[in-house]
Amino acid sequence: MTENQIREIRSHLMQGLHAINGQLNTGISILENCPDDTDFAAQLAQHGLSVAMRRRSVARVREMEEALKRLSCADYGICEECGCDIGVARLKANPSARLCVSCQAAEEEGLNRRCA
Repeated sequence: MTENQIREIRSHLMQGLHAINGQLNTGISILENCPDDTDFAAQLAQHGLSVAMRRRSVARVREMEEALKRLSCADYGICEECGCDIGVARLKANPSARLCVSCQAAEEEGLNRRCA
């Protein structure tokens, strides 16, 4: 991977972190006491969605921070499963990718089999 590609990926990661951190700075909605059960149910559903989205954002921040650490090391862009290079196009699309396309597909297939 060239220095220019590394700079581009680092910039993409930093922009993503900045955007997600901006979203995380907005608070989770507080449940209000509603006399109407339907309104309360809607609030409860929205609150649950907000919590789930926040958890996903926190996990995404961790993934991106780990990718930035790996980017500084020699092992960035190397599949953690098979040791092959992860394609530059994949890294540009998903800079926090830890697996090559083949290993990612195999992992997802394994998950799909367990869920079925």
